[in-house]
Amino acid sequence: MDEFRRRVLRQLGCGLAGSALGGLATVAHGQDASFPSRPVRVIYPLAPGGLGDSVGRTLFNAVGQAWKQPVVIDNRPGAGGMIGADAVAKAAPDGYTLLLTITALVQVPSLVAKAPFDPIRDFAPVSEIATTHIALMVRPELPVRTVRELVEHVRRSGKPLPYGTYGVGSTGHLLMEMFARQTGMPVTAVAYKGEAPLLTDMLGGQVNAGFLSATAAAQQIRAGKLRALAVSGDSRSPLLANVPTFIQAGYPEIDGSGWIGLFAPARTPVALVEKISADVRAALTKTEVRAKLEESGLLLRGTTPAAFTAAVQQQHAYWARAIRDSNIRLE
Repeated sequence: MDEFRRRVLRQLGCGLAGSALGGLATVAHGQDASFPSRPVRVIYPLAPGGLGDSVGRTLFNAVGQAWKQPVVIDNRPGAGGMIGADAVAKAAPDGYTLLLTITALVQVPSLVAKAPFDPIRDFAPVSEIATTHIALMVRPELPVRTVRELVEHVRRSGKPLPYGTYGVGSTGHLLMEMFARQTGMPVTAVAYKGEAPLLTDMLGGQVNAGFLSATAAAQQIRAGKLRALAVSGDSRSPLLANVPTFIQAGYPEIDGSGWIGLFAPARTPVALVEKISADVRAALTKTEVRAKLEESGLLLRGTTPAAFTAAVQQQHAYWARAIRDSNIRLE
């Protein structure tokens, strides 16, 4: 999956460090030049305080300055992100209501009997903002230091492991369910409406294990308040250099990383989507924006609509297959 994304970005020449950002001044700015003429709302379908929320506020502060219009981050948590996403799917396709979301957008529809939207038909991909490592973490009181030790510990206990997930159908939720089925480890998911409340409960001892972005919990890991056992993706997190990937730990199927991306409603004019994308990518080149986001351990992307569309379609197919093969369903 990660290799596919890299191929797409190379072929379309739209990586953040590539030439697509070099000529932003000439891309789409001649089109829909009057946009925006009023405040823009960006719906984030999870609770305030998490990684995506922080990314949105940092990025769109810079975008709003360039637009000379306020950009309001509107948190709409619930139903694994479907409530907020559905609001954008039903919004006017005029660029004034956008969706900043995570990988769950292409995952949850395959997990439920009837989703209120189709992630491919009902949205216009604008740009993949960044990717992040998802880490399996435990409280230090749990006597395990590797994923294999965790599996053995849970098996010996004879009880399912309650673990926290930052959203129903989120990447962390799916990775843990896939891992549990692969290893035969019994688990019970405890769903939260975002990373911030999950992190609070892990630190408070209400839940002993969970999947969180490396960014969200790196400080607590360094302070010894949490312990990371493994990270998703095909490379180690720069924030957790001593923590192996699941691949390195002997579980090559657990390789999905999370992304943060921007979408507009379907039928938004192509020229307007291109302009918004170009303005967002321009903001990602600003030194202060890059510094703040990269210190969080994010890998900045800044892709074009064409590249993000290809990646979203591939991710949708990947997760639909993974969910089907793992027999994961949400009631």
